[in-house]
Amino acid sequence: MIAHYRVTAKLGAGGMGEVYRATDTKLGRDVALKMLPPHLARDRERLARFQREARAVAALNHPHIVTIFSVEEAGGVHFLTMELVEGQSLNGLIPERGFPVEQLVEISSAVAEALTAAHEKGIVHRDLKPANVMVTSEGRVKVLDFGLAKEIRADGSTDATMSSAGHTQEGVVMGTPAYMSPEQVAGRAVDHRTDVFSLGILLYEMATGCRPFQGRSSAELASSILRDPPPAITSLRADLSGDLARLIRRCLEKDPRHRLQTAQDVRNELRELTSQASQAVIPEAARSPAPSSSGDGPHAVVVVLPFVNRSPDPGNEYFSDGLTEEIITDLSRIEALRVISRNSAMALKGTTRSTPSIGKELGVTHVVSGSVRRAGDALRVTAELVEAVSDTPIWSEKYSGTVADVFGIQEEIARKIVAALKIKLTDSGEPRAAARPIENVVAYECYLRARQEIYGWTPESQDRAIRLVDQALGIVGENSLLLATKGQISWSKFNVMLDPDQRRLDEAAECARRALAIYPDHYLGIFVRGLVAGLRGDTAGALRDCHRAHQLRPGDPNVLGELWRFANAAGVNATDYVEDLVKIDPLTPVTWLVVTYDHFVNGRIKEALPAARRTIELAPSVSMIHILGAWAFAMAGLREEAIELLDTAGRELTAAVHRSCALFLRYALEGDAERSRAQMTPLLERAAGQLDHMTRTIADGYALIGQTDEALRWIRMAMNHGFINYPFLAAYNPLLANVRSDPRFPPLMLEVKARWEALGKNLPQPLRAVTLPRDMP
Repeated sequence: MIAHYRVTAKLGAGGMGEVYRATDTKLGRDVALKMLPPHLARDRERLARFQREARAVAALNHPHIVTIFSVEEAGGVHFLTMELVEGQSLNGLIPERGFPVEQLVEISSAVAEALTAAHEKGIVHRDLKPANVMVTSEGRVKVLDFGLAKEIRADGSTDATMSSAGHTQEGVVMGTPAYMSPEQVAGRAVDHRTDVFSLGILLYEMATGCRPFQGRSSAELASSILRDPPPAITSLRADLSGDLARLIRRCLEKDPRHRLQTAQDVRNELRELTSQASQAVIPEAARSPAPSSSGDGPHAVVVVLPFVNRSPDPGNEYFSDGLTEEIITDLSRIEALRVISRNSAMALKGTTRSTPSIGKELGVTHVVSGSVRRAGDALRVTAELVEAVSDTPIWSEKYSGTVADVFGIQEEIARKIVAALKIKLTDSGEPRAAARPIENVVAYECYLRARQEIYGWTPESQDRAIRLVDQALGIVGENSLLLATKGQISWSKFNVMLDPDQRRLDEAAECARRALAIYPDHYLGIFVRGLVAGLRGDTAGALRDCHRAHQLRPGDPNVLGELWRFANAAGVNATDYVEDLVKIDPLTPVTWLVVTYDHFVNGRIKEALPAARRTIELAPSVSMIHILGAWAFAMAGLREEAIELLDTAGRELTAAVHRSCALFLRYALEGDAERSRAQMTPLLERAAGQLDHMTRTIADGYALIGQTDEALRWIRMAMNHGFINYPFLAAYNPLLANVRSDPRFPPLMLEVKARWEALGKNLPQPLRAVTLPRDMP
């Protein structure tokens, strides 16, 4: 026994300690204990490194990284407790001639995702190798052993404690020789790109069964890593593709500047190696062939990459982002073009990926890029249009002027792009100066800053956005775009449960009214009016306004997403809209959350799982997306994964109401009625009880813990907020199985069915009622 842990078996040993299997007698669960031997614990540097590993791993909450539970000391023995991962390391799994490509991609993608999560927290592993990658008996991949982890601050400097205690300064070699990067071998300073090199070695070994660098001694091995090019994988396995060979070669560049720059880049490249996974996720009708590269007619598909801020002041990034967004908006008005949305375009900010790579993933024919340099009022803008497949420039130009000229510059760029693509325009399709929504440059800058704050998605950033909009309104007076934007912010604060006060909806409704009084066909004003109607239970009004907003601005993914949301609440099949959303906004998690739940509401439970995984992959940080994504895993039957995500959300979300929601659902999945009910705070009851999708989800939670009265009460609340999806409630939702046997459930469903059928008789095209299961009346 060590403290309250009963040791049952030794699992392994390494330079940083011995690992044992043990039972936590207090909690009744099996754990892994990693112990630092007493003679090493007396070494202050070793002890500091051991404790540093604990801190590093504890900061990393990710499905593909081993979870640390605690750091303890008993009887002079220092140890940490962590998740017991049962399975095999890659050391014993890699076949003699390497994995099949599908299995290689699956495992290495998981490792790349784990490294991405670590790097985002400023942690570099520095000892990635097959022995530190476990595959569980269920096939899940876990990255272990951050004993040599190094923390890199946001400014690129190394944590002082880690440098002194862990000997990570230049000149000291640490790691496993066969998997070291050249900079590690040379004892130079390292950053996250050293893990990219080690991942390349791992990829090579998984592909071929052998390592890329060989040597009969440590000196020969080091020399090979520093100087020798690895043999091409295709020379060792003829069935491997040139794309995989290029990916591995780019990971194994000796100079870190020439490598793939991030683990996320590696993950993206891996995704392109096979189309099978994406075909399982994307709805059938969205799987259109790659457009013709000719650029003629409606076959032209364009992505506008975020313009690079070349200004001396990095704070001017809002201006370059704003110019990017406005060009996207101008191009989106042209019917003959399909334009990737602002949301997905911004996901590519700072990318080092090649133009053909971007074109292949997004299915675009052309890529627009550029830069903005602003010094005071002076402005210089460059823009370039490139054919994606061939990476051939078609048009480029430089513009000089002042900030006051920005409207004309963005309109000119849009016109020149259209001309270069040889698109025939109707009178209504051509970008025109008359479309300028805010003439005053100072007010326009306030608007751009507000847009930047909106995408921060924190209470503070939303408040700053409203202040900036109010400042702009103070300059120009009543303005439809500014009023509608302010209304959208107020609605959003209510919708994401940051400020669950009905006054926020009142503010949003009033802003929409004032915007539409100025311009009755303003798409954003109509959209906000529909959003408010939806949250007030007027699903028909929400569908009507969102449908009209989509007609006016078909390239806005937010409109498409909310249109689908209210269609889902109404029990209406909106798969056509989902397919449009996937085409224009494929790189944002909300898109794949919509795809996930579209499968659910149409009874395709198992088909939803790939999209649910894609949702979590794309989420940049823990948010409400993780709660809704976790619930998708639960509905698909993967409760352990759902619990893991909800546990992470419960620990990392900053808003108390979000934490309570995550933990309520987590304990419900575990069947712990007492702890689940304890999370239902008055704030959560108030916030979730005013939203259609959250009332339905809370009903699921109560159903799982056998609280039928509460489940039925929350279903009734969902109905009052417009959720009348009869097929989903009555048949498709697997989490309501315990409630359907209650005698009060059938009469409730008859009421839902009547409202569902009445709404379904008067729907705008292409909306149509969800198909009933064959055995449902």
